[in-house]
Amino acid sequence: MRTTTLSRLLFVSVLSLLSVSIGSQAQQANHMPVIVSVRVTAGSFVYRVDRKIVENTRKNSLLTNLEEIASRRGLNCPIIIIVDENAPLSEIGKLETAADKIDFTRRRLFIADFHQGTMEELHWGGVSMPIPSSAQ
Repeated sequence: MRTTTLSRLLFVSVLSLLSVSIGSQAQQANHMPVIVSVRVTAGSFVYRVDRKIVENTRKNSLLTNLEEIASRRGLNCPIIIIVDENAPLSEIGKLETAADKIDFTRRRLFIADFHQGTMEELHWGGVSMPIPSSAQ
């Protein structure tokens, strides 16, 4: 009888530890940023969400993939938007608009040089500077 009680206590303790471990792993996954990127390859745009190519079929659209992430991880998960420096500025608007449509609020924007493996963060809403008269 005593070994049965000890076995049950050990079993319950192991289950408790496993549930705490699984819960913390799920919580860590929610804090990992989602990477949304566009890269110019052979003159066309390649869109990715967490390394998965998107925008190649109607069912695999950028919005569909972002909606799936929002339902799985919530709207508070961080989004990192990376735009190829060779892409037109309109691509920044497309990716930010997609994040707006899903209501992701925690996001950062980067311009990347994929050939050199570097990127710089863009910040919106800074102090405006007057255009120099020599540029007008």
